[in-house]
Amino acid sequence: MTRDEMFAYALSQPGAEDSTLHGGRCIRVRGHWIVNEGREPDALALALDLDTVAFLKETEPEAYFQTPHYEGWPAVLVRPERADDDRLREQIDKAWARRATKAQRLARGL
Repeated sequence: MTRDEMFAYALSQPGAEDSTLHGGRCIRVRGHWIVNEGREPDALALALDLDTVAFLKETEPEAYFQTPHYEGWPAVLVRPERADDDRLREQIDKAWARRATKAQRLARGL
């Protein structure tokens, strides 16, 4: 998946909006970012819970990582070109579900 494809998939989620954060592009749901351009040129930040962040870093470290700036925060950096596309879509879905309304989650069977 490319950066543009990752942004497009995140933007296809119900209620997702194209926005900016610290001068870079981000996708927001209910005002909260789920995907954004981080400081790393080959990576995007993805808002996930800490347990998922730790799991991804352990199981696919070539794709999912953190810099000191993100350590301890519920976000992981991802190199979209190195990540498994299906797994990355699942992680974007999880990021969306964390920010979606209860009605939106129920409409998707979550």
